[in-house]
Amino acid sequence: MPKREFHPPHIYEDNACYFLTASTRHHHAYLRTDDQRALVRDVLKAAVQDYGVTLYAWVILADHYHLLLRTGQSIPLYRFIKRLHGESAIRLNQLDQTPGRQVWYQYWDRFPRDERGFWSYFNYIHINPLKHGYVTMGEARPAPGPQPRQAARVAGADVPVEDLHTVLTQYRYSSYHYYLRKYGEEFLNDAWARYPIPDYTEYDDFPEAGARVG
Repeated sequence: MPKREFHPPHIYEDNACYFLTASTRHHHAYLRTDDQRALVRDVLKAAVQDYGVTLYAWVILADHYHLLLRTGQSIPLYRFIKRLHGESAIRLNQLDQTPGRQVWYQYWDRFPRDERGFWSYFNYIHINPLKHGYVTMGEARPAPGPQPRQAARVAGADVPVEDLHTVLTQYRYSSYHYYLRKYGEEFLNDAWARYPIPDYTEYDDFPEAGARVG
């Protein structure tokens, strides 16, 4: 039986998608615990459902998050962000007993220009826990013997995809687990191979001009 080919679905739509980054005030680690990150994840899930947003990829870290999404026709992005930041800030302050604390500082969006841009953002979001040290390649336990043929380009080096899967499964707060469960490793391997993970610095800078207060 011939080997089945896996191809990422063509879900990019012109002028509809956003790659979104938001940071906490002064990059304080307001989301350092599982309870805090789970709270933001749950608020995000509810806001996505209530505003008809299509969420393609997400990751929540201690001081920022990334989203890849498409908004509905009648809902501007700022309204979705206002709901996400407003409700999550209130609930985080209740959890931490810090009434009136400003949690969120800025959000910044980019538009994927084409399918390659879309999947580069997709891959970048899922690699973020490794980039920021929440998981490390030392956690991988590759089997002895020849390296697998498939590899992902990460920080200028080719990383065997088996190692990458082993590492990324250690971090709970991203959409990586959804795609692994629903589509399997071959789907993610194919996305990594076709659309290399871009240079890290390009997507975490917050330029003074054009930054939006959320």
